[in-house]
Amino acid sequence: MKALKKLLKWIGIVILTLLIIGNLAIIFTGRYYIYKGIASTYLRGHIRPHIYDHDVFINRKVPANKPQPWVDSPFLAKVNLDQNERKRIEDLNPASFLVAWGDTVIFEEYWDEHGKNMTSNSFSMAKSIVSLLVGVALDEGKINSLDDPVADYLEEFNDEKKDITLRHLLTMSTGLSWSESYVHPFCDVAELYYDTDARDLSCNRREVLEDPGITWRYKSGDTQVLTYVLEEVTGMTISEYASEKLWKPMGAESNAFWSLTGDENSTEKGFCCFYSTSRDFIRLGKLINNNGNWNGKQLVSEDYVKEFKTLAPLQKSNGKPNNCYGFQYWIFTGMPYEVSYFRGMSGQYIISIPSMDLVIVRTGNGTEGNVTDTPAEKDAIENHYAELPFYIEVGVRLLEEHQSLNE
Repeated sequence: MKALKKLLKWIGIVILTLLIIGNLAIIFTGRYYIYKGIASTYLRGHIRPHIYDHDVFINRKVPANKPQPWVDSPFLAKVNLDQNERKRIEDLNPASFLVAWGDTVIFEEYWDEHGKNMTSNSFSMAKSIVSLLVGVALDEGKINSLDDPVADYLEEFNDEKKDITLRHLLTMSTGLSWSESYVHPFCDVAELYYDTDARDLSCNRREVLEDPGITWRYKSGDTQVLTYVLEEVTGMTISEYASEKLWKPMGAESNAFWSLTGDENSTEKGFCCFYSTSRDFIRLGKLINNNGNWNGKQLVSEDYVKEFKTLAPLQKSNGKPNNCYGFQYWIFTGMPYEVSYFRGMSGQYIISIPSMDLVIVRTGNGTEGNVTDTPAEKDAIENHYAELPFYIEVGVRLLEEHQSLNE
């Protein structure tokens, strides 16, 4: 008993010492945002941000208007996952898995508290939405050219960053300093997520480490800079712009929400945190399948969307050619047909397969990849998480099953 008490005493001393050191590190570095990060993750039983953390931040509404409901397949209850598919999907803590063929939902399932009308965090899928809005602004002449220097739009880039262009931001090839880790509290993306001075961090406190336009390195800060560019050229918040140019024209059934960097008058976290229902996420995949056209109306020019989902002519950090990224958007070359997708942390996906008119949506809180690594540094499956081809194969098989029932 005495030995146990002595052990517990020393464990308590070690824990107290670590807490004191940790607090001193936060205080001396001025990284007070870490307290908010700890309160909204570890104290809620999570090791990283969660798809239901909308109450952690102030959010701005992205209003819907006249809904265009999906058609539910008459075989919706008959198209099912097989035993092996279900096990692998459920091992990754899913919230939803949906498959849409054209305007028809052919498979739909939710887990735990999630449901048809519940919104969840898209995380970095929001980056692709920001990119689409850049395309709209370009189409409208609010942006002159993607090869314009960012300094033409933001005064913070009138320094050593003056050679960085909008295209460099879109392809994450700015050459700017940035640290991206989803579990390290002292990295830049953690500060961008939890701190309120996002503009200073993403625009002022960056150094040019390499020539722009050569190497793709995944950096959320590049997307946040694009968010400020959009505010400047449109005179609107990106929530307002997204609502008017995408959400309402696409007939979203529910309002979406976008988390803000600070108070109710601040800018959206353009690099993340667009909240939507899974059914409305499908609309973004359909828009890509149709090269920016929505039921006969061109919301984003075909030329822009084609470049958006084309591999940028860059090298990766390991010196190999870029084979996974376009304009803030992912491309998968591991199938015999075209596949591109929106991707967010913890396994948020909107997968587009245009040749089949197929969209696959998966939301939840788990991946088979090592999320402690930056996507840009991962070499396994060429920067794609292991579950991606599995989700594609499941969606294609469910479509085949649906078609056989429809014959």
